[in-house]
Amino acid sequence: MPDQGWSRKTITLQDAIVVPPRESRPRTPSGVWKDGDIAEAATWRFATRMSLPLSEAPEPTESLKGHYLFGGMFFGHFGLFITETICRLWSVKDSYDGIVFTPKHANLIHFKKHHKELFRIFGIDCPPLILSTPTMVENLTVPGQGFGLGDIATGTEEFRNFLRKTVGKIPANGPEKIYISRTKYEATGGILGEMILEENLRRSGYVAVFPEKMSWTEQLALYRAARKIISLDTSALHMAGMAADPDKDIAVILRRNNAEHHSMRLQLRGMMGKDPLLINSLVAEYLVPGKKPNHNSWGQVDFREIHATLLEHGYLDADAAWDIPSDEIIQADVAEAERRAKGSLAYTPVTKRFAQ
Repeated sequence: MPDQGWSRKTITLQDAIVVPPRESRPRTPSGVWKDGDIAEAATWRFATRMSLPLSEAPEPTESLKGHYLFGGMFFGHFGLFITETICRLWSVKDSYDGIVFTPKHANLIHFKKHHKELFRIFGIDCPPLILSTPTMVENLTVPGQGFGLGDIATGTEEFRNFLRKTVGKIPANGPEKIYISRTKYEATGGILGEMILEENLRRSGYVAVFPEKMSWTEQLALYRAARKIISLDTSALHMAGMAADPDKDIAVILRRNNAEHHSMRLQLRGMMGKDPLLINSLVAEYLVPGKKPNHNSWGQVDFREIHATLLEHGYLDADAAWDIPSDEIIQADVAEAERRAKGSLAYTPVTKRFAQ
């Protein structure tokens, strides 16, 4: 929980063993062992413990002398890196000899350029280490999980203050009104007719931005400068949430009829002190046959409802033109979605919208 308990505390152990997972599975034993499993080192996602308890003392094959911070599990995926890999760094200090992470799977053997860039933004001078085998650490400080997915997405006060002191020092640079666009992002999942949405928003002064083409510093500078942000529910909002403050207004247009936006909403609420505007205008989805709504879903949205909601809440100019995608545009986007999915997608009407 973000407001109390071990998420806000640290413990320091002598001669503890940091244990990476033996295999890559959604849930697998890993973490820290000292006379038993150290529960404070577990990674939690929603109400599920992702790093399962260690049932027996592992045999260390390496050792580290000095004082290290336990960073938790290293996820290579963008969204999971900025929500779960960084969640213990609020406790970092110059006095540590390094920060130790356990990799989610064996192929994660080094941090990439953008990972290191974020460590620099956080003012981390000590080396981050990825431990691939059980390692005895002379002195190990285990901070609580101050952030993540689920209720903890609000962030502890300590974690939020850490972001304000680090990300909050990046010089703001960018327009005051932005739309976080997926129109140049070659991936599966989105909304049909997004090019029309992008053009509609431009008429009210919004500048379309493409995070995948920017460094992480540039993204954070952009989000620091923006006062009004409109976006689909996408992982880029987790990055925007790191730079959020009470002066921002953020509207989120849902692209899939599920609960994936829940943690984004909590994160933004924690940093802004208010909820973002959530717009669920879905009328249908195009899904991989047999699959439930997920990150690969393509949503068909009610453009008139989006317009009315944004107008009501002061995001749009009252006299700005607003177009509705034609059937031809929608069908062309469906064809493009199926090309990316490398197969047919099932048209699925939304008869009951997911509760916001």
